[in-house]
Amino acid sequence: MKKLLVLIAIVVFVLSSSVFAQDMQYVSSQSGDTLVVKDDIEFGGINTLTLLMASDSLAPAGRVYVLKANGIYSLGNNPVSSATNKTVIMGSNTESLKTSTGDAPPVVSGANITGTVTSGGMNIGKDLLVKNVSLEIGNSAGNTSGWAWFNFSGPGQRVQVDNCILEHTWWVWVGGPQADSRIFFTNSYLTNLTGHSCRRNGGVVDINGTATHMDSLVVENCTHVHNQGILYKFREGYVTGKAIFNHNDFINNSSFVIMSNGNTANMSVTNNIFINCNLQAYSDTLYVADVGEVDKDKLPMGMVNVRDDSTFQANGASFYADCNLAYWDASLADIPATLNAAAVNDMTDWVSQMIPMNSRTAAIFADDATYPLCTNGVWYSQMPTFADTKDLFTTALATIKAYSIASVDVTYGTPLDSWRQPGNEELTNFIYADWPCPVDLSYTDADLLTGGIGGFPVGDLNWFPTQNAAWEAQKATEYAKIQQVLDTGDITVAVKANKGVDTYQLAQNYPNPFNPATKIQFTIGKMSNVKLTVYNALGQEVATLVNKTLNAGQHEYAFDGSNLVSGIYIYRLEADNFVQQNKMLLVK
Repeated sequence: MKKLLVLIAIVVFVLSSSVFAQDMQYVSSQSGDTLVVKDDIEFGGINTLTLLMASDSLAPAGRVYVLKANGIYSLGNNPVSSATNKTVIMGSNTESLKTSTGDAPPVVSGANITGTVTSGGMNIGKDLLVKNVSLEIGNSAGNTSGWAWFNFSGPGQRVQVDNCILEHTWWVWVGGPQADSRIFFTNSYLTNLTGHSCRRNGGVVDINGTATHMDSLVVENCTHVHNQGILYKFREGYVTGKAIFNHNDFINNSSFVIMSNGNTANMSVTNNIFINCNLQAYSDTLYVADVGEVDKDKLPMGMVNVRDDSTFQANGASFYADCNLAYWDASLADIPATLNAAAVNDMTDWVSQMIPMNSRTAAIFADDATYPLCTNGVWYSQMPTFADTKDLFTTALATIKAYSIASVDVTYGTPLDSWRQPGNEELTNFIYADWPCPVDLSYTDADLLTGGIGGFPVGDLNWFPTQNAAWEAQKATEYAKIQQVLDTGDITVAVKANKGVDTYQLAQNYPNPFNPATKIQFTIGKMSNVKLTVYNALGQEVATLVNKTLNAGQHEYAFDGSNLVSGIYIYRLEADNFVQQNKMLLVK
């Protein structure tokens, strides 16, 4: 028996050693379970990462593949991550790639150094984390070998893309989630998602299918700049356990940011900046041409879209939108008129989709009696004073406007031109991201710097490192409050800043309901800069009752709705780090 055990041990050792020896030809150094991977040029061949993942069949639970700065790692034959353990693929620079100025992150590309497009990306075996790298489709014409970059091979799998630069895509970065799939895009920079002839392609996630329940989608602290297609697609009838869009920037996106037929419940869209998005206008001709990717009631689709049907009700009929900013440059206003004048697709019914929400969605949010769990808070409407935008709002905006006008012609088939910085042209095989990141989307607007839930800045917090660190420390509490709003419809639990004190309070207006006047009373604990603002159900500001420094104590202001229509209005108090808002009902 002892001889048999010894023989088995020898066989296992030999097998393990042979696998390990095979791995080592692709490895520069090793520290525990962490392998520093040679890049393709250093190895003198191609596909080092792919070959290493394929041969590393006895990878331990703590396996980490570290890729070298400035390195090139091409993929071949869709490498598969471990089916038993979590796989981590990461660059060595852990600083935010949006603000870092050091060595360029390693490029993981779908084309190899010989110029062959080899792969659609990676297959997820169990739990895959990719971070601190630049992901590229491989060439400016897209990738004809694979539709999605990350592909699910079975149920219950998880993928997270963290602190990456993502550029170009053939369809979407993640498609076809299966039962209990979990998808996370965090702290990343997504630009030039273009390359396919179809204007709807060039996105991030497509949640498609009708029979499978996906666990969750989280999009957090990501910046999306100059993109062609529908970024996040929620197809009709597909059940999503949770969808979170929190603290993101969406700048110059031709098509929908969030495409939803409206029946996705348990969704929160909070603290986001939408600038020059949803530029492609709507006509009834697209109801047929874009079947399944337009509003089912033939309405224009805004930043958020809610529609009451049996699926929406079965999934909980909950939706929470708050502390978002939506702005469109004045030069974009003539897009529908231009299309109507040219009778594009033989239609003259083109209407703008540059709206926070359509009329049906606004009515649902305003109807607390029927939809108590659909909650709409504040929408800001100003252009932030960004630190450095290069030509995003001049040359690049003109490019994306022209594309948005031309591409709704159903015969059009030319991808959106990429937005590149001088001296960094697109090459035949590899795409090297603009590095360092060419824009700085931090801003100095005082109201926006404290305008998010909990008094944090609106938009991607990576542009504000100090505030981001404070936000990370309380993130779990904030998400618990967001979920509480979805569960209860009580918006006040999420907008009270953690840094506030008990002596700050916003009372319910009286009388309520009112016609046409009411009084709003609040208390502040010390001398403070105070702003009291009223918004309609669309999140548009209708009145500012006070905006100045007030002494500590109780204050009362009258609000007159004589010139307003009946409906729900939101009044919001901001005093130093304290933020709270309540609803009131005008009935005429």
